[in-house]
Amino acid sequence: MSLPVILELAIGLVFIYLTLSLVASELQEIISPLLQWRAEHLKHAIEQLLAGSDRKNMDTARNFADRLYNSSVIQSLNQEAQGRLARGLRDIIHSFGSVYRGLSRSRNVFGDRTSGPSYIPADAFANSLLDQLQLDYLGQILVDSRLRRFMEDRLHQPLIHILNDLKVSRPSPTTSALLDAELKQFEAQLGQILDDFQTRRATLSTTLDRLLFRLEEFSQLAQAELPDDHLSQTFVRRIDALRRNLAATADEKAILLQKIQPNLTELVAVLDGTSTTYRELAAIATQTKSASLQQLLKQLQTDSLPQSLRANLLSLANHAQQQVSQTAGASLDHLEHQIETWFNQSMERATGVYRRNAKGVGLILGFAIAILLNADSFHIANHLLNDSTLRGVISNSAQQLTLDSPDDLTTITDSVSSALDQIPIPLGRSQTILAQQTQAEANWNLPIPRRWLGWLITGFAIAMGANFWFNALRRLINLRSTGNPPDKSS
Repeated sequence: MSLPVILELAIGLVFIYLTLSLVASELQEIISPLLQWRAEHLKHAIEQLLAGSDRKNMDTARNFADRLYNSSVIQSLNQEAQGRLARGLRDIIHSFGSVYRGLSRSRNVFGDRTSGPSYIPADAFANSLLDQLQLDYLGQILVDSRLRRFMEDRLHQPLIHILNDLKVSRPSPTTSALLDAELKQFEAQLGQILDDFQTRRATLSTTLDRLLFRLEEFSQLAQAELPDDHLSQTFVRRIDALRRNLAATADEKAILLQKIQPNLTELVAVLDGTSTTYRELAAIATQTKSASLQQLLKQLQTDSLPQSLRANLLSLANHAQQQVSQTAGASLDHLEHQIETWFNQSMERATGVYRRNAKGVGLILGFAIAILLNADSFHIANHLLNDSTLRGVISNSAQQLTLDSPDDLTTITDSVSSALDQIPIPLGRSQTILAQQTQAEANWNLPIPRRWLGWLITGFAIAMGANFWFNALRRLINLRSTGNPPDKSS
């Protein structure tokens, strides 16, 4: 057998495998949305991410994943066509999924819904997760409580003590009336400053600056109202000392801010029921009789939150805290970035699993196509070997295909479809083909039937994928086009 014949035979087989692989790809693209394979695999991957290595947490992880999928951020990713016709088609598609789950006895991972998103960006997952935990809300409650306690214990009460000492030293009704009026005005200003912070019209740093400014302003107003004597000077000096003790320098202010604003590790520690942060929030909930806060804290400590997720979030918070300078401090934005990285790394592994599963589905489709179309590799090769005209037609069509088609599967499919109109592929179950296969098996000595082994080879070849066979076809065409080297002796 000459080399050109071998090349044409190989080109013919590769061209037929490419054709059948394209059929398998089209079928897989049709079946995948019908059975929601991508969306189901994504949901399973997220459940495993939340459960971690402890499979005992799987039920809890599934329930928590359902809550994530019910969030508005993730629901917005599962956009479905509207309209009567679109809804009808969607119901038909979802019915295929219901039948598949019934036959395979698998659960509906979307709960009471019929579908889910096939792709979730990392930022959407992180936002939904943090929204479920409501760490921002808990952090605001901590800051509000600590700021209120700071204003009362370090500012308001010491100021009242200084005023009372002055009243005792100078028992004058006029002095008491003046100081009481100034104190009421100061207390009203403190209330406004606290309200501005709670409604997020001012930052914590700005709030502290405003408190110190109002204290200095109170000192100046009181000094203007009081007679210039030793008692008044002592009173003013004590107020100034109170202001300096709060935050005399930028470093002291930074330390004060850190005491009031919980750092990231301290905030995420609320997920641990034995932590100081949790006990502090529990005391706030009891003191304020906040039913919503009590319910949230209870929810965070029940089995509704997977233990593995608690541990991972605490670890991510510690990692984020270590990456940020001590003066800047880590925030929920840094934790969100860590969650996004964690999610992306997990989805990379999940993508590998999906590809392996898709390869398994490709094998099943390949075997099914080979059996249904009677694509016997031995019969195809024998037919190509004995039919030089067919080999030539396929070789020419394959060469034109590699020249005209880029790596885009859609273009390749169109080109192959056009070429097949002129090529009689030796497939099918016609009487002629069946008779030829039966005759070939007469001299077959292996225990497995010849056509079965041919189907098996074809099935594995189809599972290799259209891209693989298109690249192989290109290499074979280039090899044939190279030809024999010129004779240098002539």
